[in-house]
Amino acid sequence: MNTKQLNKLTMYLAVEGICDASPAVWQTLQAFADVYTDLKTRVNNIQTFAQSQTQDTSGIAADKKAARQAMCAAALPIANAVHAYAVKTKNNTLAAEMDFSMSDLMAGRDVQSRDNCQNITTTANANLASLASYGITAAKLTALNGAIAAYNLLISKPRDTRAQGKTITGNVQAEFDAADEDLVIMDDLTGQITNAKFVDDYNNARTIVDTAASHASPNQPTPTPTPAKP
Repeated sequence: MNTKQLNKLTMYLAVEGICDASPAVWQTLQAFADVYTDLKTRVNNIQTFAQSQTQDTSGIAADKKAARQAMCAAALPIANAVHAYAVKTKNNTLAAEMDFSMSDLMAGRDVQSRDNCQNITTTANANLASLASYGITAAKLTALNGAIAAYNLLISKPRDTRAQGKTITGNVQAEFDAADEDLVIMDDLTGQITNAKFVDDYNNARTIVDTAASHASPNQPTPTPTPAKP
């Protein structure tokens, strides 16, 4: 939430505090009670959305990087073994296709890294019978396929998280708009409430305080210039 919204939320909570402290004053005014129930729902929704907005998403990127490294680390020894087999059998095309370093596998876009590793496991599987003496087994290919699948699940997650964040931001604003409308109705209905203290407290709670300004450093006094010497 931005500062303006935080200030509004503080005001909403202040109004809730006043209303919750004296329910008998307004509960008989049905229209006020109905709108106040909706206001409480809106405030609860805002707080829930705010918690989602403040969640740290840096872990998603870290998980994605770790999964990419694990995938490439599993793929590299297999690529090297296939490359050795290709060199031994004078298969220059296959040797060129499997000529990877760790930095080669880690480089490029997310899907490029995945596709390179997928090509390694596909090629190794096609030559599995000839690769037994080079240390390549079906179990190793299964492990690589699992690492590829785990990484593939994380490829779009940062983008999906950003998209969800935009959706949440829109939902937060909609809840603020609805809460403001509720308060306009409640403001109009305070004229029907005869408890003067409650009305005064309610009106005071409705004041939005700029918390950013209240925490700002006070202006320093302007120093008086020293008179010039004659």
